[in-house]
Amino acid sequence: MHEMSVAQGIAQAVIKTAEREKAVKVAKINLEIGELTFLNPEQVIFWLAELLKDSVAEEAEIEHMEVRAKVRCEKCSYEGPLDVHEDPLFHRSLPVFTCPWCKKGSLTILEGRDCIVSSIEILTESDIPSRK
Repeated sequence: MHEMSVAQGIAQAVIKTAEREKAVKVAKINLEIGELTFLNPEQVIFWLAELLKDSVAEEAEIEHMEVRAKVRCEKCSYEGPLDVHEDPLFHRSLPVFTCPWCKKGSLTILEGRDCIVSSIEILTESDIPSRK
């Protein structure tokens, strides 16, 4: 259910933005989902589509891009991808990350821990051709 609560936050942000910009329709929503969020992108999209029903974003195309984990090791200065193994236990316990090079555990996460709305494409009244 973690995906549903994340989708609720995204839906609120999309609707709020659409209202602020006086959108008559949200055409597209682009998401960036970090691999260290341990979110299932398909579930986030499913819940987001459900939550946007009966709104200006009901027909929005929802796309996502996975952001790979990138770390820096404070011991050996390695900077690069982190090996994240597909393990269902990640949802039940906190994984311990170690540097892929020196195998030490002093890492700073640089990328891959966020879930963000990277862009929203909207249509306003001025975007719709007038009917005469």
